[in-house]
Amino acid sequence: MIGVHLIIDGVLSHSVDEEVGRRILSELPALIGMKILAGPYVVEGVPENPGWTGFVIIDKSHIAIHTFNEGNKASVDVFSCKTFDEGIVFRYLEKHLPFKKMTTRMLERSEE
Repeated sequence: MIGVHLIIDGVLSHSVDEEVGRRILSELPALIGMKILAGPYVVEGVPENPGWTGFVIIDKSHIAIHTFNEGNKASVDVFSCKTFDEGIVFRYLEKHLPFKKMTTRMLERSEE
């Protein structure tokens, strides 16, 4: 196994600012047993595709959040070479991102 990849896509009940993203990316790694190596970095999107994107490099891979102002959409990726409890991620995000609709997938990434 190369790693596990938790993918969350959804629609937020209202937009959230970059500071929310920075807080999530700062707090979530420790909750799933990971250490931050670099970041978090949060940047505003371009006028043609407004929103913000943030990521943090963790000792086993990365966590990324993408928001899109149009339709209040958001995507979250947690990729790690070490397994983690996705329930912790869901419970944390429920408190910090106002998802009104969400789909989730957990993929095992491998060489095959």
